[in-house]
Amino acid sequence: MFVKTFKSNYFLQLIFLTVIPILLWLPAFISPPQPLTTSFDAPVYKIIFQALSSLKTLCTILAFVLVILQGLLINSIFSSNQLSPSTTFFPAFIYILLLSSNYALMTISPLLILNTFIIFAIYFLFRSFDKLEGLDEVFCSGLFISLSFLTFKPSILFILWVWLSLLNYRFYKWRYWAINLLGFLTPIVFVLTYYYIVDKLEYQASVFINNTYFIPNFFVDVQPIDFVFYIIIGILGIFALANLLSSKADNNINYRKKTNVIVIFSLIAILPSLYSIGKDYMIFLLAPTLAYLFYHFLTTKRKLIYSNIIFSILFLLIITKLIFSLS
Repeated sequence: MFVKTFKSNYFLQLIFLTVIPILLWLPAFISPPQPLTTSFDAPVYKIIFQALSSLKTLCTILAFVLVILQGLLINSIFSSNQLSPSTTFFPAFIYILLLSSNYALMTISPLLILNTFIIFAIYFLFRSFDKLEGLDEVFCSGLFISLSFLTFKPSILFILWVWLSLLNYRFYKWRYWAINLLGFLTPIVFVLTYYYIVDKLEYQASVFINNTYFIPNFFVDVQPIDFVFYIIIGILGIFALANLLSSKADNNINYRKKTNVIVIFSLIAILPSLYSIGKDYMIFLLAPTLAYLFYHFLTTKRKLIYSNIIFSILFLLIITKLIFSLS
C-alpha cells in the first residue's frame, strides 16, 4: 500500500507526510525531551545549545520543523537531479521516519544541525557536475563540511567523501582542490580569529585537544533494541546498496556520477558513525543516503508486495524503537 501510494497518489502522499510525523512526535510535543549534548560538540552547536537549552518546548518544535524541511530539501535535491521523480515524496518520508525513531532525539541536537550542512554539501556537489567549471559549488561543498565539523567533530571525516567525489567527477586540476580546501578552512579561520581577538585561543585549543580522541571506543553497552535496529538497518542498507550498484549500468553518465556520490557517502559515513556506537544519534549520520537507497530499493522491485513487506518491516521497526525509547 505505502509503496504504491508514494509512486502514484500525490494527495495521499501529502497526508502521510503530514499526519504520520505528527503522530510519531506527539510524545515529544506533550513532554519535550532535554536538548542533546555530546562529547563531540563544537563551537557552532555550543552557541545554539546555550541559547536554547532552557526552552525545551521550543527546541522540540524547532527540531520537528527542521526534520520536515530537511526531508523536503533532500527530496527536492534527488528529484531535481533526475534521481527520483518529482511526483514522489518517498525519500523525504523515509528520511523523516528514520529521524523519528527515538524520543530522546526529538529535540535540538548537534547531529540535527550537522545534517542541515551535509544536505547542502550534497546539493552543491551535485550542482558542481552540472556547471561548466563548478568552482563556486566546489568551494561551498568544502565550506559546509567545515561548518559540520564546527558542529560535531567526527564529521570532519566527510571531507574524504568530498575529495573522493571530486575524483569521481574527474576534477583533477589543482584549482578544484585548492578552492575546496579554501572553502573548508574559511569558517575555521573565522572561529580561530574570534578566539584570538577575545583572548581565548589558547584556552579553546587546550579544551579541544583534551576533549578529542582519535580512536573510537568500541567497548560500549548496546541496548538489545538498538542492536536489532541497526542490524536490520544494516542488512537492508547492504541490499539497497547492491541494488543501486547493479542498476547503474543501464543509466546515463549524469545518473551514474551522482549515484556514485551517494555510494561514496554511504561508505564514508561509516567512519564518523564509529564514534557514535552505542549512541542513539548514530542514525542521523546515515539517514541522508539511506533515504535514497531505501527509496530506490523499494521502488525498483517488480512485485510491489515484496516492497510493501520490506517497508512494513522497516516501519514497524521504527515504531518499536520509538516505543522502547519512551520507557
